[in-house]
Amino acid sequence: MSPNPDFLIVYGTLRPPFDNQFALYLRNRGRLIGEGAFAGQVFNMGSYPGAIYQEDADTRVCGTVYDIGNQKETTLTYLDYYEGVGDDFEHPTEFIRAIIPVQFNEQVADCWVYLYDLPTTNKPLIESGDFALHISSLPY
Repeated sequence: MSPNPDFLIVYGTLRPPFDNQFALYLRNRGRLIGEGAFAGQVFNMGSYPGAIYQEDADTRVCGTVYDIGNQKETTLTYLDYYEGVGDDFEHPTEFIRAIIPVQFNEQVADCWVYLYDLPTTNKPLIESGDFALHISSLPY
C-alpha cells in the first residue's frame, strides 16, 4: 500500500453534481481521473453520505477519483477541515482520512478517502452504493 498516494476518491458532497465551495476547490486543484469504486457500503446520513470500507464486501461504493498530486498537502488539509478530520476536532470524529484500494480506469490503485468512523446502526443503507444517483431519484 502506498503511504502517500496522489489519488483521492470522493463519494458524497465533494462529487459532481455538488457545487459547494469545497467541491469547487477540489475540481479546481485536482485533475479529474474518472469514476471509481471500492469495496464497502454507503449510508444516508441525511444531507450527506457516510461510507465504510470492507475489504471482502460484495457491495461497492461509487465515487469520483481525482489526481491531487500537484497540491496534495494543501488540498487534503483544506478538505480535512470540511470533513472535520484532524487534531483540531473533538475525537472521535465522524470521519477519518484513510488509504484504501480503489478500482478505476481498469486498474486498482491506492487512494485517499474520507470514511465514516461512527456506528452505522439505524442509518439507511444506500443500496446502489452511489449517493449522487440516490439523491437524484428522491422526490422533491
